Formats: sequence, structure tokens, C-alpha cells
Amino acid sequence: MVDEAHKMSAYSSDKKTLAYQLGEALSERTDHYLLMAATPHKGDPENFCLFLGLLDRDVYGDVRSLEEAMKQHDAPFYLRRIKEALVTFPDPETGKVKTLFAKRNVQTTEFQIDDEEWDFYDALTRYVEDQSIKAASDNSPRGRALGFTMAMLQRRFASSVYAVRRTLERMKDKRERILADPEGYRQDQLARKLPEDFEDLPEEEREKIVAELEDVVASVDPIALREEILQLGKLIAQARELEEREVERKLVVLKAVLTKQGVFNDPKMKLLLFTEHKDTLDFLAGDGRDGRPLGKLLKWGLSVTQIHGGMKIDDRDTPGSRIYAEREFRESCQVLVATEAAGEGINLQFCWFMINYDGTLCA
Repeated sequence: MVDEAHKMSAYSSDKKTLAYQLGEALSERTDHYLLMAATPHKGDPENFCLFLGLLDRDVYGDVRSLEEAMKQHDAPFYLRRIKEALVTFPDPETGKVKTLFAKRNVQTTEFQIDDEEWDFYDALTRYVEDQSIKAASDNSPRGRALGFTMAMLQRRFASSVYAVRRTLERMKDKRERILADPEGYRQDQLARKLPEDFEDLPEEEREKIVAELEDVVASVDPIALREEILQLGKLIAQARELEEREVERKLVVLKAVLTKQGVFNDPKMKLLLFTEHKDTLDFLAGDGRDGRPLGKLLKWGLSVTQIHGGMKIDDRDTPGSRIYAEREFRESCQVLVATEAAGEGINLQFCWFMINYDGTLCA
């Protein structure tokens, strides 16, 4: 049995990921093969056909045969089950039917960023648009990588000002290094590109790739580089001013939500707070060491632990591991701030209050 089997993807018969090659090797070595995935179809028929080909290459030999089988509702070797249909299950001892999932109460808390935050967003958008135009005119791996990096900037602004400021600082530092050694940069960039299976990679691998792509530039022309470095410097200064005010609108709303829900008055209440970005995790739950800030939640007097892709899974008795953090959250800490790494092999069913910090706040 293979869980999260959709990561065994191939985008064409001659572009097979290592995970797909592993799937092929397993397929050849077993008579009983169960692939489990919540997202097996990515909107690409050939990708889906290759994925099902791990079960039987003859039945799913081409896209046409797959589409015909689906049209006739007679596609062998796979079953589709949706969560909405799995609502009850009998108790194995008593046979009494029980509800599987507690009812979810989802709320969206709306907020408006203030004038100074809008000014920073507008300046950031102008920089992103300028660089994106240059990326669009470069139909090469470098151009596509630059376009990807620009899109990430606005996603990080939606997460936190701190996250986008840290990204801008890294980009500025890397451009200053390029300016000092443009030829070395040219040689280093020859093989730099965004992997086609980027979204399927583990979080720690994606973070590493994103960090590497932050040094992709539209041009190594010294004049263009100096102008971009100047732009980045101004954006960084604006971001720092916003942070020093300590009134980032989303953070203010977060504290109001926690107050309303009674988090500050009830130490036994468990809060799970998700973010996509490690920088935002540091902003909320950092320990104040090794260049990390002291997290806002800690400043508010909450007991906090964290889980992110840079941590090993290990066991309950190894400090700094994901399983140890799960134990801390269960037994002593009120808040867990986590990236998607907390969704892999971690049991958080004892927590009933969750907030997605990126973009909107959901309680």
C-alpha cells in the first residue's frame, strides 16, 4: 500500500519523476498493489493515465482508452470515495453506528489593511509587474523561474509583512553578490529551473528550491542590477517601518479573534495555527535566537510550540522533532504554529480550534 500516491506522478512517458520510477519498480515486484490518493487527477489526462498505468499498463495504455472507460462508468482497478459519503461507521465492539466527523463551524474574519500597508502593497506590486514583464519576454527556464519568484512575493505579503520583507532582503543580498561576480552567476544559472513536480515535493525540498530561485534575475547588466537593488532597498525600508509600528492589520485582527474566543483566559484551550511560510511561522512563534524574531504569540504570553518541514519526524522523546512537538502541544503547550508538515503522520484530533493565518482568518 502506498499513501499519498499522487506524488508518484509523470508528466509524459519520457519525463518520469524519481517517485514515479519507484512506483514502476514496486508495480513489477508485487501482485497486490494499493495506491491511495486524495488528489490523483491534476487536470492532465496523460498524467492521470500514466498514474493509473502503475496498476495496469495494458488497460490504461492511452488516454483514449481511459476516457472511454470513464464514459461507460467501467474503469477497472480504481475506486473513488468522497469524504462527504463517509459520515458514519459502526463501533467494532458494539456495532452501534457513530458519526465519524464532528460538525465543522467555519467562519471568515474580514479585515482591511490600512493606508500605509496599501502604500507598501502598491510599491511591491509595481516592482512585481516590472519584473514579471521582463520574465514574460524571456521564454527560458530563467524567465519562468523569475516569474514564479515574483508570484511568490505577493503570496508572502498576504501571509505577513515580515515574510515578504525577509524574502526581499535575501533577494537584495543575492543581487549584490551577482553584481560583484556576474560571470560566476552566469555559470551557476545554466541548469537552474523550476521542477515540473514542484507542488508534489516535500515541504523542505520546495523551500530549498524557492530559496535558490530567489537569485534569478532578469539581467546581469550592472546598471539594471543597481537599479533593482535600489528598488529592493526602498521596499525593505517600507516593510521595516510597517513592522516597527506593530499595528499590522491582520495581526491586530488575529489578537481580537483570540480574545473573543477566550484563548487568553483558558490555558486548556488548544489552538492550531497554520501558515504556508516558514518566515511567517518565525514571525508568530520564533524563539528570538539565531536571527529569528521573538514570536508575537510568545509576546502575548501564550505557550507555543511549532512544526515545520525542516524538522525531523523522529519520536516523542527527541526534542526538536515533529512528534515531540505534537506531544508538547497535547500535554503542555496551548498553541501549535505549523506549516503543512503537521499534516504528515501527526495526530491533532484533540484540538478543535484552528486558524489559517495566510490570506484570511478562519475559526
